[in-house]
Amino acid sequence: MDNPVRKYGLLMDLPEDKRAGYYAQVVKALAGRASLFDRDKELLIFSSAGHREEALPVMEQYAIPWEEMELLLLPTSLQMGPTFSDFGFVSKLEHPYVYADQAAVFCLRAASVAGARTAEPDQAYAQLEEHLLGWYPAGDHTRAYVTEVQHRELMERIAAAYGCAVEWIEPVDL
Repeated sequence: MDNPVRKYGLLMDLPEDKRAGYYAQVVKALAGRASLFDRDKELLIFSSAGHREEALPVMEQYAIPWEEMELLLLPTSLQMGPTFSDFGFVSKLEHPYVYADQAAVFCLRAASVAGARTAEPDQAYAQLEEHLLGWYPAGDHTRAYVTEVQHRELMERIAAAYGCAVEWIEPVDL
């Protein structure tokens, strides 16, 4: 299964009057210090929290305010829903991301409760669809679904109504 991969963002707040040249200087300074995985406008994306930490002295050197954030890198096979861009973006390298604190990823499985109705994942999907940020093939003829974190309980109730259970992939502590 293609699980989302956690990435570590550093959102720079560049001064309006210095954007173009200033940004190029910062990226050049970072090249010698930190391993950049991807970027999107003023958001720098790193593979680890440690790599992001290596970029902080450059932010301090150039007196750039920043905000740290965690992202989920999703497979490029992601089919985006109409609200995807409210909770994520596609980067300069055409990788789809969602903000880790705002999105949850799950699969549907047959409920393992004695006496549960026959699982109807296609019908469950029809009800889930309007609440999804996107979905992607997840192997074993299943899909992984991406939804807003606040819809976790709703996803579980809809799944149960169709004899299915939700298996949370991300965040893993659900």
